[in-house]
Amino acid sequence: MIRWWVGLWDRREAADSLAMVRALVPWLFTLAPPTADTASVAFWGAVVASAGLAAGIATRLSAVVLVLLLAQLALILPAADRGIDMLIRNTLLVLACSGAGRAWSVDARLRTGRWAGDRRPIPSWPRYLLVVQLVLLYGTAGMQKVASSWLPPDWSALWIALHDPHFGRFDADWTWSPGMYQASRLATAVTWVWEWAAPLVLVAFWARDTEGRPGRRRAALRRGHILALYAALGVVFHLGTHLLLRLGIFPFAVLSLYPALVHPDAWAGLVTGIRHLRGGPP
Repeated sequence: MIRWWVGLWDRREAADSLAMVRALVPWLFTLAPPTADTASVAFWGAVVASAGLAAGIATRLSAVVLVLLLAQLALILPAADRGIDMLIRNTLLVLACSGAGRAWSVDARLRTGRWAGDRRPIPSWPRYLLVVQLVLLYGTAGMQKVASSWLPPDWSALWIALHDPHFGRFDADWTWSPGMYQASRLATAVTWVWEWAAPLVLVAFWARDTEGRPGRRRAALRRGHILALYAALGVVFHLGTHLLLRLGIFPFAVLSLYPALVHPDAWAGLVTGIRHLRGGPP
């Protein structure tokens, strides 16, 4: 197996295919220069590709087209290209290489006659890669929070953001109350610890994946529902910051990755439970 793997990546071939890629990539930029007309075409093209991806119509193609158009929009106005936009493009590339269109999509309906698809197994690595991306996002965010406002005994970062004219959503007396000040300090401390604790997600995955093995620590991690608690805290954090701060698409863009934290069998169990409650067949 190892010999085959090494041999696979050490194979040699003629350069014709890569030469064509080399020639075509710069040519694409000449076809779509950074102009207002290009921006308009790219925007509406991205809208169509987004609709196709959401509905699961030519899922992989829609994902590839969308990531290319979003990259073109970023090229037109680089100052508007934020970290969350890069995260979305990374996610789209992963989806384009995955079997995301094999369930709950028009593609699945056309292929199997059922919206839910045939539940034929697909590679797991795209879901794992999205989870690793979340861990990197939160973990590195925590490492960069080294200002005194994020650290004890201050813990005033969210209080400052709440009253920043650019980010703050409200300008009312209650935002200046002593109770709000103490609540924001507590939220700042919890946020800082929560982001630093991001690697626990990988530990929780390991504990769940090795459920059959002995070990008190492994069992304690499973009983503690670390993954569920971490995800629940993330939902509260993102919804709370959305309600109090103007953060654009960031909260919901990150939350859109949270289903990757859930094993597919759990979704099937949820559907079965809903059918049982409605009195239907499992």
